[in-house]
Amino acid sequence: MTKTLKDIFKEFEDKVESIHTLYSLGLMDSVSTRLSIVRDFSLIKRFIKAQPLENQRDLWNTMVDLLNASKAFDHVIKDLKAFDDEIKIRKDLLEIKEELMADCIKELENLNYTILQSHTQKNTVKGNAKKANKPDTTVKGNAKKANKPDAKFNWQGTQAQLVYLIEQLYKQGFLSPISQAEKHRLTAQHFTVKGESLNPRNLAKAKQSYLNNKGGKPKRGEEIEQIVSAAKKQNPRQP
Repeated sequence: MTKTLKDIFKEFEDKVESIHTLYSLGLMDSVSTRLSIVRDFSLIKRFIKAQPLENQRDLWNTMVDLLNASKAFDHVIKDLKAFDDEIKIRKDLLEIKEELMADCIKELENLNYTILQSHTQKNTVKGNAKKANKPDTTVKGNAKKANKPDAKFNWQGTQAQLVYLIEQLYKQGFLSPISQAEKHRLTAQHFTVKGESLNPRNLAKAKQSYLNNKGGKPKRGEEIEQIVSAAKKQNPRQP
């Protein structure tokens, strides 16, 4: 019987709980605990990367959701008497969990860039052929651009919420995959936050900030997810 990603992740969770117990009993330290969990997680990464390229994006997204919902990193050890030790151990494991989620998101971004590059290469020849037969409209185009006001969407939430919304739109397939840097550049180009101009570097910092939150989301992130999910349900053709 072929194992699914959920099957492999369940095995990983069992290993995490065993490592958690050994750490709690003083049989492992924080360094060996981190190394063991990262080593076991590498098996999941190899499984995903062995799948067809077109399936990997959904698998990485599923992996992020599974990690986010997992209780293996914060289950209580009943025999652990020292409260301070329990707090430290759970904090260490939750930090490892956040690092694994960030690793998955980075892998997803790399995958999106690879897919984008592949599509770009395939369309280069067709694009060049069309461009060769297309009349030169540069002067007219520049004239229209010069007369067009520099209008932007004025987001009324926070920068982190705007970045999270954009990420959810890419995650759900509403927008074609591009590199992370390009996402931030286009967001800054087309949006303001409460009337203030945006900087791609600050948007990147805003994303890293909410990834460091418990659950890897900004404030009201669940509401943003619900809105995007509701939109997806209204568009059954969306992958």
